[in-house]
Amino acid sequence: MLRTTAALLAALAVTLVAAAPASAAPSARPSAGAGLDAAKRAVADRIDKRLEALDRFTATIGKAKHLDAGHRDTLTKLITDSRSGLTALKTKVAGETTAAAVKADAQSMVDDYRVFMLTGPKVRLSIAIDTELAAVELLRNKPGADQAKLDAVAQSLAGKVDALLAIQPGPDGAAIRNSVQPIRAAAKSARTTLKSLR
Repeated sequence: MLRTTAALLAALAVTLVAAAPASAAPSARPSAGAGLDAAKRAVADRIDKRLEALDRFTATIGKAKHLDAGHRDTLTKLITDSRSGLTALKTKVAGETTAAAVKADAQSMVDDYRVFMLTGPKVRLSIAIDTELAAVELLRNKPGADQAKLDAVAQSLAGKVDALLAIQPGPDGAAIRNSVQPIRAAAKSARTTLKSLR
């Protein structure tokens, strides 16, 4: 049991490091002197980077052993919908005839999806928190386990994934970061406590 718990917490450490805020690829803002075709290519390239990230997130979800089934379904749907929306947006970009329309598409690519700022943390932190809750249950069976501390960890994580998954994309990046940060902090604090109890 202890070996299983140790392995679980080691995997969790990697997940939490990956859950640190990632810098979003800059949105394409065609300059006045840029040709329309170049602007369209720039936005299409940035959409491709987001589609590639969604593929990585899908692979991460597939490897997650302790992810709650409901959370898995929600994340899978989020990624499927995002992939469909971004693919349609890429087609729309290809058909644009003005720089203003391409600029609006570039803004939509960021604001309507928030792949790097929100979807990535949703995937990684959901996995981390569900893994921590699984570790709590494993540690409860350890002789001399500090049940009060384990209860405190479980309580600190209660509802956090659901709250995280409820955060919506939008134009206010600061508000999104502020909503995610306390959930990330709770996951990191829980991991520290679980390591001390291992």
